[in-house]
Amino acid sequence: MGRAGDVRWDGIGVKDGSHDIKEAWRVLCSHRAIQRRVPQTLSGFFHTHHSDGGLRFSNLSGGGAPLVDASLPFLRRRYASVKLEQCSSSLLLCKCRESEEDEECDYVVCNPMTRQWTVLPPIVWQDEEDGEPVYFRVVQPFLGFDPAFPSRFVVFSPLVEVCDDVAIYSSETGRWTRNSEWGDNSEYPSFSAECAFLNGMMHFLHLVIEEPLIAVVDTEGDVCGEITLPEGMEDASSGYSSIGYSQGKLHAWYMHPHYYELSVWVLEDYASEKWTLKHTVDVPELFGRESTEEDCDEEDRTYKYEMFAIHPEHNLIFLTDWKEVNLSYDMDSKEVHLMCTSGDFLGGLPYIPSFADLVVG
Repeated sequence: MGRAGDVRWDGIGVKDGSHDIKEAWRVLCSHRAIQRRVPQTLSGFFHTHHSDGGLRFSNLSGGGAPLVDASLPFLRRRYASVKLEQCSSSLLLCKCRESEEDEECDYVVCNPMTRQWTVLPPIVWQDEEDGEPVYFRVVQPFLGFDPAFPSRFVVFSPLVEVCDDVAIYSSETGRWTRNSEWGDNSEYPSFSAECAFLNGMMHFLHLVIEEPLIAVVDTEGDVCGEITLPEGMEDASSGYSSIGYSQGKLHAWYMHPHYYELSVWVLEDYASEKWTLKHTVDVPELFGRESTEEDCDEEDRTYKYEMFAIHPEHNLIFLTDWKEVNLSYDMDSKEVHLMCTSGDFLGGLPYIPSFADLVVG
Protein backbone atom coordinates (compact mmCIF):
# COMPACT_ATOMS: atom_id res chain seq x y z
CA MET A 1 0.00 0.00 0.00
CA GLY A 2 1.08 3.60 -0.42
CA ARG A 3 2.59 5.46 2.51
CA ALA A 4 -0.06 7.49 4.29
CA GLY A 5 0.01 11.20 4.90
CA ASP A 6 2.52 12.27 2.24
CA VAL A 7 1.43 14.47 -0.63
CA ARG A 8 2.56 13.08 -3.95
CA TRP A 9 2.83 14.88 -7.27
CA ASP A 10 2.99 13.30 -10.66
CA GLY A 11 5.97 14.97 -12.33
CA ILE A 12 5.63 16.39 -15.81
CA GLY A 13 6.83 14.07 -18.56
CA VAL A 14 6.34 15.12 -22.15
CA LYS A 15 5.40 12.08 -24.22
CA ASP A 16 4.14 13.69 -27.39
CA GLY A 17 3.08 16.99 -28.85
CA SER A 18 -0.49 16.83 -27.58
CA HIS A 19 0.72 16.14 -24.07
CA ASP A 20 3.14 19.06 -24.37
CA ILE A 21 0.37 21.43 -25.41
CA LYS A 22 -1.95 20.17 -22.71
CA GLU A 23 0.75 20.57 -20.08
CA ALA A 24 1.61 24.08 -21.26
CA TRP A 25 -2.08 24.99 -21.03
CA ARG A 26 -2.30 23.53 -17.53
CA VAL A 27 0.77 25.50 -16.41
CA LEU A 28 -0.66 28.69 -17.92
CA CYS A 29 -4.03 28.17 -16.25
CA SER A 30 -2.37 27.36 -12.92
CA HIS A 31 -0.47 30.65 -12.82
CA ARG A 32 -1.61 32.63 -9.79
CA ALA A 33 -2.35 35.75 -11.83
CA ILE A 34 -4.57 33.78 -14.20
CA GLN A 35 -6.38 32.09 -11.31
CA ARG A 36 -7.23 35.45 -9.75
CA ARG A 37 -8.69 36.69 -13.03
CA VAL A 38 -10.57 33.53 -13.98
CA PRO A 39 -12.56 32.07 -11.05
CA GLN A 40 -13.16 28.36 -11.41
CA THR A 41 -16.66 27.05 -11.85
CA LEU A 42 -18.47 23.83 -12.70
CA SER A 43 -16.67 22.29 -15.67
CA GLY A 44 -18.19 18.83 -16.07
CA PHE A 45 -19.10 15.51 -14.53
CA PHE A 46 -17.41 12.26 -13.63
CA HIS A 47 -19.68 9.37 -14.57
CA THR A 48 -19.78 5.67 -15.37
CA HIS A 49 -19.86 4.84 -19.07
CA HIS A 50 -22.94 2.85 -20.03
CA SER A 51 -21.27 0.26 -22.27
CA ASP A 52 -18.11 -0.76 -20.42
CA GLY A 53 -18.67 0.54 -16.88
CA GLY A 54 -15.46 2.57 -17.00
CA LEU A 55 -15.05 6.01 -15.45
CA ARG A 56 -15.45 8.94 -17.83
CA PHE A 57 -15.45 12.73 -17.66
CA SER A 58 -17.84 14.81 -19.76
CA ASN A 59 -17.31 18.54 -20.19
CA LEU A 60 -20.24 20.74 -19.26
CA SER A 61 -19.84 22.44 -22.64
CA GLY A 62 -20.21 19.05 -24.29
CA GLY A 63 -17.44 19.54 -26.83
CA GLY A 64 -13.71 19.07 -27.14
CA ALA A 65 -11.37 16.75 -25.30
CA PRO A 66 -12.34 16.00 -21.69
CA LEU A 67 -10.89 18.52 -19.24
CA VAL A 68 -9.82 15.67 -16.96
CA ASP A 69 -8.34 12.26 -17.78
CA ALA A 70 -10.82 10.12 -15.84
CA SER A 71 -8.44 7.15 -15.82
CA LEU A 72 -6.36 9.11 -13.28
CA PRO A 73 -3.04 7.81 -14.68
CA PHE A 74 -1.00 9.35 -11.87
CA LEU A 75 -2.72 6.94 -9.44
CA ARG A 76 -2.60 3.94 -11.77
CA ARG A 77 1.17 4.05 -11.81
CA ARG A 78 0.95 2.68 -8.26
CA TYR A 79 -2.48 1.05 -8.12
CA ALA A 80 -4.00 -1.62 -10.35
CA SER A 81 -7.52 -0.75 -9.22
CA VAL A 82 -8.82 2.80 -8.75
CA LYS A 83 -12.49 3.35 -7.92
CA LEU A 84 -13.94 6.82 -7.55
CA GLU A 85 -16.03 6.95 -4.38
CA GLN A 86 -16.84 10.64 -4.10
CA CYS A 87 -16.19 14.03 -5.66
CA SER A 88 -16.34 17.03 -3.34
CA SER A 89 -16.16 20.09 -5.55
CA SER A 90 -12.50 19.91 -6.71
CA LEU A 91 -11.12 16.87 -4.90
CA LEU A 92 -11.72 13.16 -5.45
CA LEU A 93 -11.88 10.39 -2.89
CA CYS A 94 -10.78 7.08 -4.42
CA LYS A 95 -10.59 3.50 -3.19
CA CYS A 96 -7.37 2.00 -4.50
CA ARG A 97 -5.82 -1.48 -4.55
CA GLU A 98 -2.32 -2.46 -5.65
CA SER A 99 -3.74 -5.60 -7.28
CA GLU A 100 -7.21 -6.63 -8.39
CA GLU A 101 -7.14 -9.57 -5.97
CA ASP A 102 -5.94 -7.53 -3.00
CA GLU A 103 -8.50 -7.34 -0.18
CA GLU A 104 -6.69 -4.46 1.49
CA CYS A 105 -7.14 -0.99 0.06
CA ASP A 106 -6.00 2.58 0.43
CA TYR A 107 -8.33 5.55 0.49
CA VAL A 108 -6.72 8.33 -1.52
CA VAL A 109 -7.67 12.00 -1.80
CA CYS A 110 -6.42 13.62 -4.99
CA ASN A 111 -6.62 16.75 -7.10
CA PRO A 112 -6.78 15.63 -10.76
CA MET A 113 -5.73 19.05 -12.06
CA THR A 114 -2.49 19.28 -10.08
CA ARG A 115 -2.13 15.47 -9.92
CA GLN A 116 -1.32 15.71 -6.24
CA TRP A 117 -2.59 12.97 -3.94
CA THR A 118 -2.34 11.68 -0.41
CA VAL A 119 -3.16 8.35 1.20
CA LEU A 120 -5.35 8.50 4.28
CA PRO A 121 -3.48 6.94 7.21
CA PRO A 122 -4.98 4.08 9.24
CA ILE A 123 -7.24 5.01 12.14
CA VAL A 124 -5.43 4.03 15.34
CA TRP A 125 -5.76 4.88 19.03
CA GLN A 126 -4.24 3.51 22.17
CA ASP A 127 -6.35 1.13 24.18
CA GLU A 128 -7.45 2.79 27.43
CA GLU A 129 -6.71 -0.33 29.49
CA ASP A 130 -3.40 -1.75 28.25
CA GLY A 131 -2.11 1.15 26.13
CA GLU A 132 -1.75 -1.05 23.05
CA PRO A 133 -2.63 0.45 19.66
CA VAL A 134 -6.11 -0.40 18.35
CA TYR A 135 -6.70 -0.17 14.60
CA PHE A 136 -10.02 0.67 12.96
CA ARG A 137 -11.07 0.29 9.37
CA VAL A 138 -11.81 3.32 7.21
CA VAL A 139 -15.35 2.64 5.97
CA GLN A 140 -17.94 4.79 4.22
CA PRO A 141 -15.70 7.87 4.30
CA PHE A 142 -17.14 11.24 3.33
CA LEU A 143 -14.92 13.97 1.92
CA GLY A 144 -15.48 17.61 2.81
CA PHE A 145 -13.84 20.34 0.74
CA ASP A 146 -14.56 24.07 0.65
CA PRO A 147 -13.36 25.92 -2.50
CA ALA A 148 -12.85 29.01 -0.31
CA PHE A 149 -10.01 27.10 1.41
CA PRO A 150 -8.64 25.04 -1.50
CA SER A 151 -5.59 23.64 0.31
CA ARG A 152 -7.59 22.00 3.10
CA PHE A 153 -9.98 19.09 3.36
CA VAL A 154 -11.56 16.81 5.96
CA VAL A 155 -12.76 13.23 5.81
CA PHE A 156 -15.44 11.73 8.07
CA SER A 157 -15.45 7.98 8.73
CA PRO A 158 -17.94 6.22 11.03
CA LEU A 159 -16.31 3.66 13.32
CA VAL A 160 -18.33 0.53 12.67
CA GLU A 161 -16.53 -1.29 15.49
CA VAL A 162 -17.68 1.36 18.00
CA CYS A 163 -21.34 2.24 17.72
CA ASP A 164 -22.02 5.95 17.07
CA ASP A 165 -18.35 7.04 17.18
CA VAL A 166 -16.84 8.88 14.24
CA ALA A 167 -13.26 9.58 13.15
CA ILE A 168 -12.33 12.84 11.41
CA TYR A 169 -9.20 13.29 9.31
CA SER A 170 -7.84 16.81 8.87
CA SER A 171 -5.39 17.63 6.11
CA GLU A 172 -4.04 20.44 8.30
CA THR A 173 -2.85 18.04 11.00
CA GLY A 174 -2.41 14.93 8.85
CA ARG A 175 -4.09 12.73 11.46
CA TRP A 176 -7.41 11.37 12.65
CA THR A 177 -9.29 12.52 15.74
CA ARG A 178 -12.14 10.70 17.42
CA ASN A 179 -15.54 12.00 18.42
CA SER A 180 -17.70 9.95 20.78
CA GLU A 181 -20.57 12.42 21.10
CA TRP A 182 -22.67 10.75 18.42
CA GLY A 183 -23.92 8.37 21.06
CA ASP A 184 -26.10 11.24 22.27
CA ASN A 185 -27.73 11.31 18.84
CA SER A 186 -28.54 7.63 18.50
CA GLU A 187 -31.56 8.34 16.34
CA TYR A 188 -29.19 9.28 13.52
CA PRO A 189 -27.84 6.63 11.21
CA SER A 190 -24.04 6.90 11.11
CA PHE A 191 -24.03 8.71 7.79
CA SER A 192 -26.06 9.02 4.65
CA ALA A 193 -25.25 9.22 0.98
CA GLU A 194 -26.93 12.62 0.62
CA CYS A 195 -24.53 15.23 1.97
CA ALA A 196 -23.16 18.69 1.19
CA PHE A 197 -20.12 20.54 2.55
CA LEU A 198 -20.93 24.24 2.97
CA ASN A 199 -19.58 27.04 5.18
CA GLY A 200 -17.06 24.66 6.74
CA MET A 201 -19.83 22.29 7.84
CA MET A 202 -20.95 18.91 6.57
CA HIS A 203 -24.70 18.66 6.08
CA PHE A 204 -26.17 15.14 6.17
CA LEU A 205 -29.70 14.47 4.97
CA HIS A 206 -31.24 11.80 7.23
CA LEU A 207 -34.30 10.16 5.72
CA VAL A 208 -34.57 6.82 7.54
CA ILE A 209 -35.69 8.26 10.88
CA GLU A 210 -39.22 9.05 12.00
CA GLU A 211 -38.86 12.77 11.34
CA PRO A 212 -36.33 13.32 8.52
CA LEU A 213 -33.94 16.22 9.03
CA ILE A 214 -30.58 17.65 8.04
CA ALA A 215 -27.83 17.25 10.65
CA VAL A 216 -25.07 19.88 10.58
CA VAL A 217 -21.67 18.52 11.63
CA ASP A 218 -18.55 20.62 12.16
CA THR A 219 -15.00 19.58 11.29
CA GLU A 220 -14.54 18.26 14.83
CA GLY A 221 -17.37 15.79 14.31
CA ASP A 222 -19.79 17.55 16.66
CA VAL A 223 -23.43 17.69 15.67
CA CYS A 224 -23.89 21.42 16.08
CA GLY A 225 -27.32 21.82 14.56
CA GLU A 226 -30.41 20.28 13.06
CA ILE A 227 -32.35 21.75 10.19
CA THR A 228 -36.01 20.86 9.69
CA LEU A 229 -36.87 19.92 6.13
CA PRO A 230 -39.07 22.34 4.16
CA GLU A 231 -42.81 21.88 4.17
CA GLY A 232 -43.69 19.53 1.33
CA MET A 233 -40.61 17.36 1.84
CA GLU A 234 -41.91 15.39 4.81
CA ASP A 235 -42.32 12.23 2.72
CA ALA A 236 -38.87 12.46 1.18
CA SER A 237 -37.11 9.16 0.54
CA SER A 238 -33.75 8.05 -0.78
CA GLY A 239 -33.48 8.19 -4.55
CA TYR A 240 -36.04 10.98 -4.80
CA SER A 241 -34.44 13.58 -2.54
CA SER A 242 -31.08 15.19 -1.92
CA ILE A 243 -29.28 18.37 -0.91
CA GLY A 244 -26.57 20.56 -2.40
CA TYR A 245 -25.32 24.11 -2.46
CA SER A 246 -25.76 26.87 -5.02
CA GLN A 247 -24.83 30.55 -4.85
CA GLY A 248 -23.55 30.05 -1.32
CA LYS A 249 -26.81 28.68 0.06
CA LEU A 250 -28.08 25.23 0.98
CA HIS A 251 -30.66 23.76 -1.38
CA ALA A 252 -32.94 20.74 -1.01
CA TRP A 253 -35.05 18.97 -3.59
CA TYR A 254 -37.75 16.33 -3.71
CA MET A 255 -39.35 14.50 -6.63
CA HIS A 256 -42.75 12.87 -6.24
CA PRO A 257 -42.19 9.10 -6.62
CA HIS A 258 -45.18 8.56 -8.91
CA TYR A 259 -45.87 11.72 -10.92
CA TYR A 260 -42.32 13.13 -10.87
CA GLU A 261 -43.14 16.68 -9.95
CA LEU A 262 -39.86 18.20 -8.77
CA SER A 263 -39.68 20.86 -6.05
CA VAL A 264 -36.51 22.80 -5.23
CA TRP A 265 -36.09 24.85 -2.04
CA VAL A 266 -33.37 27.25 -0.85
CA LEU A 267 -32.52 27.85 2.82
CA GLU A 268 -32.65 31.63 3.06
CA ASP A 269 -31.79 31.87 6.75
CA TYR A 270 -30.09 29.34 9.04
CA ALA A 271 -31.25 30.93 12.29
CA SER A 272 -34.95 30.87 11.45
CA GLU A 273 -34.68 27.78 9.23
CA LYS A 274 -36.58 29.72 6.60
CA TRP A 275 -36.94 27.72 3.40
CA THR A 276 -38.22 29.29 0.21
CA LEU A 277 -39.76 27.22 -2.56
CA LYS A 278 -37.62 28.18 -5.53
CA HIS A 279 -39.17 26.18 -8.34
CA THR A 280 -41.50 23.35 -9.25
CA VAL A 281 -41.58 21.55 -12.58
CA ASP A 282 -43.13 18.48 -14.17
CA VAL A 283 -40.02 16.43 -14.96
CA PRO A 284 -41.48 14.10 -17.64
CA GLU A 285 -42.46 17.18 -19.65
CA LEU A 286 -38.80 18.26 -19.71
CA PHE A 287 -38.08 14.93 -21.44
CA GLY A 288 -41.02 15.37 -23.83
CA ARG A 289 -43.19 12.76 -22.12
CA GLU A 290 -46.36 12.54 -20.09
CA SER A 291 -46.44 11.76 -16.36
CA THR A 292 -47.48 8.24 -15.43
CA GLU A 293 -47.43 6.17 -12.28
CA GLU A 294 -45.93 3.29 -14.26
CA ASP A 295 -42.70 5.24 -14.60
CA CYS A 296 -41.39 3.78 -11.33
CA ASP A 297 -40.97 0.16 -10.32
CA GLU A 298 -41.30 0.27 -6.52
CA GLU A 299 -40.40 -3.42 -6.10
CA ASP A 300 -36.86 -3.26 -7.50
CA ARG A 301 -36.42 0.43 -6.59
CA THR A 302 -35.58 1.62 -10.07
CA TYR A 303 -36.23 5.27 -10.77
CA LYS A 304 -37.38 6.72 -14.04
CA TYR A 305 -35.98 10.21 -13.40
CA GLU A 306 -33.55 11.83 -11.00
CA MET A 307 -32.13 15.27 -10.34
CA PHE A 308 -28.45 14.49 -9.79
CA ALA A 309 -26.86 17.95 -9.42
CA ILE A 310 -27.38 21.68 -9.08
CA HIS A 311 -25.04 24.31 -10.50
CA PRO A 312 -22.98 25.99 -7.75
CA GLU A 313 -23.43 29.48 -9.23
CA HIS A 314 -26.59 29.52 -11.35
CA ASN A 315 -30.22 28.42 -11.11
CA LEU A 316 -29.43 25.44 -13.28
CA ILE A 317 -30.24 21.82 -12.42
CA PHE A 318 -29.27 18.53 -14.06
CA LEU A 319 -31.54 15.52 -14.57
CA THR A 320 -31.48 12.05 -16.13
CA ASP A 321 -34.04 9.45 -17.15
CA TRP A 322 -31.54 6.64 -16.38
CA LYS A 323 -32.08 5.21 -19.87
CA GLU A 324 -30.82 7.51 -22.61
CA VAL A 325 -31.06 11.17 -21.76
CA ASN A 326 -29.23 13.69 -19.58
CA LEU A 327 -30.35 17.30 -19.67
CA SER A 328 -29.92 20.64 -17.93
CA TYR A 329 -32.83 22.90 -17.01
CA ASP A 330 -32.64 26.62 -16.31
CA MET A 331 -35.11 27.44 -13.54
CA ASP A 332 -35.12 31.13 -14.54
CA SER A 333 -35.57 30.94 -18.31
CA LYS A 334 -37.18 27.47 -18.22
CA GLU A 335 -34.92 26.43 -21.08
CA VAL A 336 -33.96 22.77 -21.56
CA HIS A 337 -30.58 21.74 -22.96
CA LEU A 338 -29.92 18.15 -23.98
CA MET A 339 -26.52 17.02 -22.74
CA CYS A 340 -26.59 13.36 -23.82
CA THR A 341 -29.12 11.26 -25.74
CA SER A 342 -27.09 8.08 -26.28
CA GLY A 343 -27.27 6.61 -22.79
CA ASP A 344 -23.50 6.88 -22.36
CA PHE A 345 -23.78 9.62 -19.72
CA LEU A 346 -26.52 9.03 -17.15
CA GLY A 347 -26.07 11.04 -13.99
CA GLY A 348 -22.70 12.03 -12.61
CA LEU A 349 -20.61 13.80 -9.98
CA PRO A 350 -20.16 17.54 -10.59
CA TYR A 351 -16.55 18.76 -10.72
CA ILE A 352 -14.99 22.21 -10.24
CA PRO A 353 -11.28 22.38 -11.17
CA SER A 354 -8.77 23.80 -8.71
CA PHE A 355 -5.09 24.51 -9.25
CA ALA A 356 -4.30 25.11 -5.58
CA ASP A 357 -1.61 22.98 -3.95
CA LEU A 358 -2.76 20.22 -1.65
CA VAL A 359 -1.22 20.75 1.80
CA VAL A 360 -1.16 17.96 4.36
CA GLY A 361 0.17 18.38 7.91
